[in-house]
Amino acid sequence: MQDSAPFEPPISLVVGLGNPGSVYEGTRHNLGFYLLGTWVRQRGGKWRYEPKFQAEVASILFGSKKIFCLKPQTFMNQSGISVQAFCAYHHVEPTAVWVVCDDISIPFGQWKVSTIPGTAGHNGVKSVAASIGNGFIRYRVGLGTKPALMSLSDYVLSRFSEEERRQLPVIAETFERNLEVFIDKGVQKGLNEVKRYAYEHEETA
Repeated sequence: MQDSAPFEPPISLVVGLGNPGSVYEGTRHNLGFYLLGTWVRQRGGKWRYEPKFQAEVASILFGSKKIFCLKPQTFMNQSGISVQAFCAYHHVEPTAVWVVCDDISIPFGQWKVSTIPGTAGHNGVKSVAASIGNGFIRYRVGLGTKPALMSLSDYVLSRFSEEERRQLPVIAETFERNLEVFIDKGVQKGLNEVKRYAYEHEETA
């Protein structure tokens, strides 16, 4: 008798966190916007503003699965307002929500996936958790440690260095590949696959 894997609701909503407006475009705190935006563009999606969600919305057909994509326009600290409104309207369970955001506790460009409660001090994640609960998936991408003499707010609202900007397309490519694996395989099987890919890629580099 084989053990059955725990049921995982398929991912149906991917949320990128950031701040709206040209003044914040290209800042570190908008990494979630950037990464989700590159995937939508690669997949031929189109963004449209939906007033009832206070968000930019796109939809992507991935195989037979329709994936909604959301960029809240409520500013970072109130991201949950958009996410909750969208989930309520489309009957999306928190466990089917994937949130991509920046994280200063992770080395630049590296990533972590978590399904357990916790915000790592990220105000956007705090807002989402307060609005829909803690069941969503967190995909956190590292900004690296802030300079000692710079405040946290100044650091996350600063723009990437020239060297960091050169690395962003590679970070985006990794995100896109990982996201599609998780959409296709689910969280647990997806983690095994992306870790195996990373190991094999490192071995052959």
